[in-house]
Amino acid sequence: MTQQSSGRRTRRTRVPGSSPDPTLVTNQPSLRSSSGAVWLICSAVFVAVCLVPLIGIVVVRSAATPVAIVAIVLLVGLLAAEFVVPLLVSAPLQRLRWLAACMLSMAVVALIAMMVCVSIVWSSVAR
Repeated sequence: MTQQSSGRRTRRTRVPGSSPDPTLVTNQPSLRSSSGAVWLICSAVFVAVCLVPLIGIVVVRSAATPVAIVAIVLLVGLLAAEFVVPLLVSAPLQRLRWLAACMLSMAVVALIAMMVCVSIVWSSVAR
């Protein structure tokens, strides 16, 4: 793929097998050329924010405590997996995809855990 710029031809590199359309999600810089640090930092912040209410549920010892404990273990485990992935996966594209998958998994776990915890607490209060 070539591009004209100021009368000079420059060559833009593209990930093999990817579409030339820059608007596709898989063609974003965070999934193509990032070092992976942004995924680690954002995931750590995300887990810290999610742990605040989950630890609060455990401290209060509500009926949702077992769900909160499982969610805490899963979130911390996925965060640990994110820090291990760069050490085990050498190919940049696969490494970034694994980091993204771990963070998406964290979001799903946190969302489901919070929904279950809230429904348990609300059902126990309604009685």
